[in-house]
Amino acid sequence: MKELLVAAVLALSPAQAAGSPAAPAPDSPVQAVPAGGASGKPREVKVYFSKGHGIPGKVVAVTRKAPDRGVARFAVQQLIAGPTKAERRRGLHSELTGKLRGRSTCGADFTVAIRKGVATLRFCRTVVSDGVGGDARALYTIDRTLKQFAGVRDVISLDKKGRCLFDQSGTGRACLTAHE
Repeated sequence: MKELLVAAVLALSPAQAAGSPAAPAPDSPVQAVPAGGASGKPREVKVYFSKGHGIPGKVVAVTRKAPDRGVARFAVQQLIAGPTKAERRRGLHSELTGKLRGRSTCGADFTVAIRKGVATLRFCRTVVSDGVGGDARALYTIDRTLKQFAGVRDVISLDKKGRCLFDQSGTGRACLTAHE
């Protein structure tokens, strides 16, 4: 799996051809979204948090300053970290904050790779379900956060066993066949 992710980074990163720094180490969480070039300047990204408790619920974008590289990974990290105090006062919350449990199977909380228009987010720790409503909101915020990146048409969210996150179908493959 790590080899596939590294290959995706090399295949999708135009900065590599331009002589930019090498891809992340194979043991690091990898994301394959080219970020603002080789300038080293921070880039603004959106993180979508839930507001209210509807299904799938309303989401509100907030802006974060991301490093030049690893912007998709950074955006998901911010989604897991949750909103700031000021954002919480506005009624925003994250369905993922405090929901990761157990040991990592990859050395980090998750990996994210983008290939052929599909962003695949795989959690490396157990993500605790918050019930149907909370699960739907979590998936919706992940979807909106990752679809902001150029070329991302679809998002697949997987648990640490490679099954569709929060899939209640019994097969664990609903997101791979029906693109929920």
